[in-house]
Amino acid sequence: MNVRRIVSAIFITAFLCGCGQKAPKDTEKVVDVRTTTIGETPTGDGHAYVGTVTERTATVLSFETGGKVGRLAVDEGDYVRRGQLLATVTPTTLKDAHYAAMVTLRQAQDAYKRMQPLHQSGVISDLKWVDVQTKLNQAQAAERIAREQLGHTRLVAPSNGRIAQRSVEVGTNVLPGQQIYKLVDVSTVDVKVAVPEKNIASLRKGMAARITVDALGGATYTARITEIGVEANLLSHTYDVKLAVGNTDGRLMPGMVCNVSLATQAATDKIVIPMGAIELDTDNTRFVWVVQGGKAVKRFVTIGDFAGDGVVVTSGLAAGDRLIVEGTLKVSQGMRVKEATGSNR
Repeated sequence: MNVRRIVSAIFITAFLCGCGQKAPKDTEKVVDVRTTTIGETPTGDGHAYVGTVTERTATVLSFETGGKVGRLAVDEGDYVRRGQLLATVTPTTLKDAHYAAMVTLRQAQDAYKRMQPLHQSGVISDLKWVDVQTKLNQAQAAERIAREQLGHTRLVAPSNGRIAQRSVEVGTNVLPGQQIYKLVDVSTVDVKVAVPEKNIASLRKGMAARITVDALGGATYTARITEIGVEANLLSHTYDVKLAVGNTDGRLMPGMVCNVSLATQAATDKIVIPMGAIELDTDNTRFVWVVQGGKAVKRFVTIGDFAGDGVVVTSGLAAGDRLIVEGTLKVSQGMRVKEATGSNR
């Protein structure tokens, strides 16, 4: 009987001690996913064309004075800023001319200082004093012209841009106005495409288009129609259409070939996402996973037509949402995630 009581006491004590210990907390699991920020993609009933990137503005740079090119500070493809030195011509002759003008100016200034008190005291006539003043004014003008001419031996960038062409080499004798560089503004570039006459009537200024550049690894840009030609090419029966493209990263360069998805009906900006990001719920409703506050959240969506390599979402998503495009099979509602950002769509 005593043995039973002892065993029971040991069991109860062990049970109470076990209940008094706190269970260790489980570390919250974090899943790695890849996301893309939802943007608006121009869609519509459109056609694909091949276009060419062209500069928005181009400036021919030249010296205002002739001479032998002594230095070329930049080369084709270089980005330059306003006021940056680009090239120089040998200034030897102009330096001598400026020195001679300075000597004449000092002589005229000295004569003026010596003759002024004599004129005031009536020793020299007014006619002689006028001659002294005239020579001083002429010397000042000659020195100013020579100084300006000496400054023209330096060619500086009038604005920010990229050097598209260099036309001379060091040692070349150039004339005033002869092209040295061609400077282009690439902060915003144009894309020029030829559109068949059967499609031109449905285009309007301001319509959206999507530009894809193979030379930049398939990078895409959004463009807007800025000009629509009014005269067709007699041989191809096409009209030139120009689109403006923002080039803040400076990667688009004049001459690049690109694919242009151009709408031929009134285009609207819609949200397009990859087909692989869409899943089916148990009741066959479609949903996607988005990231909110560092956690995965299920978002039900309604889809429309196909567009390019994706599908149009008509409801459920908005521009700025962060859509999970890789790792969706590993997440659940409210699970913490670590994002690796993909490209914007």
